[in-house]
Amino acid sequence: MIRHTLSFRFADGTDQASRESVLAELRTFPDRYPAMRGFLLGENISTRDQTFTHTMAVDFDSQDDLLAYLGSEFHETFVRTRWRPVIGNQAITSFEFAERPSLAAGRTPPVSTRQHGPYGMEYARIEVPDLQATIDFLEYHVGLQLEQRTDDYAYLRADIEHHAIELIHAPERTEGWTTAVGYSVASEEVLEQLHKSVLDAGLEVLELQERQKALCDNGFAVKDPNGLIVELFTEFQEYAEPPHLEIRPLDLVHPFIATAKYEETLDFYQNVLKFLPSDYVVGSTTFFRCEDRYHHSLAVQNNTEHYVAHLCFAMKSLDHVMRMRARALYKGAPIASDIVNHSASTSIAFYLHDTRFGPRFELCDAHRVFTPEEHETHRPRRMPADPRNIDVWRPASDDWGRF
Repeated sequence: MIRHTLSFRFADGTDQASRESVLAELRTFPDRYPAMRGFLLGENISTRDQTFTHTMAVDFDSQDDLLAYLGSEFHETFVRTRWRPVIGNQAITSFEFAERPSLAAGRTPPVSTRQHGPYGMEYARIEVPDLQATIDFLEYHVGLQLEQRTDDYAYLRADIEHHAIELIHAPERTEGWTTAVGYSVASEEVLEQLHKSVLDAGLEVLELQERQKALCDNGFAVKDPNGLIVELFTEFQEYAEPPHLEIRPLDLVHPFIATAKYEETLDFYQNVLKFLPSDYVVGSTTFFRCEDRYHHSLAVQNNTEHYVAHLCFAMKSLDHVMRMRARALYKGAPIASDIVNHSASTSIAFYLHDTRFGPRFELCDAHRVFTPEEHETHRPRRMPADPRNIDVWRPASDDWGRF
């Protein structure tokens, strides 16, 4: 195949009507020249080079077809009478290439031979001193729907999954504390591989919590180096329909874990549970992803103590994020970190935090999801510990103020 490209800029002073007329005539070329394949014509949207304002690209089966087009009487007349009077600058290239089938034409993505990790986060289990007050907070400020409660526990869900938050009544506590996180696994085969990986690492395999056993087909639990329980399971139960709430999360995306055992924790999640690193803030934070391809389904922060710093919920839109922010401002609910434009995951979010109810709750829009190809081939970036690598709206390298 021969690809012929024409990049050009109209001469200064050329009126809009003349420009549109020439562009319209170019678009008639595929009808005049049946040998043309895949005709394209568009404006240059590059932010790096605006030498040319437009490019036309077209393919021919052979060089003879290209030369026949260039030497045709219509083409010569068009160039002489219509083109040259209005074009200020142009560049032409023609090159030979071997056509490759596209994914749409049947090419399959890269075949993965690696051991797979968990599919994605499903829930967090939080012990709280005041069960009803926490339910009220999560319903109004996060948009979760209460599905079941007793005097001892409550389940709240975001979408069709059985629950996103499990609350445990713990009146002896003064602050909410996250004791466990749950991750679904795509198949029994992957679950068995993870089970073997945990045993090979010399770690104790634990039973699932009793209630959780009834909500899935199979699974087990293991403690991470900080004592946080990680529950892994297949076939988490789902509802037929999502909650009938307009302003609600679509998904629980990730926990953000602070730890004083940073390297040990990274080794556990990456090498034992097979999470994939997406990006590093060097010496500070590692972002891990699961098989659901969110940029991160887990973040681990180097800290002087251990706690679950926040839980991230993906909302339907930025409008819904801002509506929840308006609720928080109206009710005086504490906004721990206001609007942040995350550099790594591309999401825009704000954070609520009332210590009685557990960790910070992040409400975000447009969290990055890798394509299947990116998921298999992505090379983690190593970014310096600069606030602009956490929030692109920070103006300077020392602006840590809102964190």
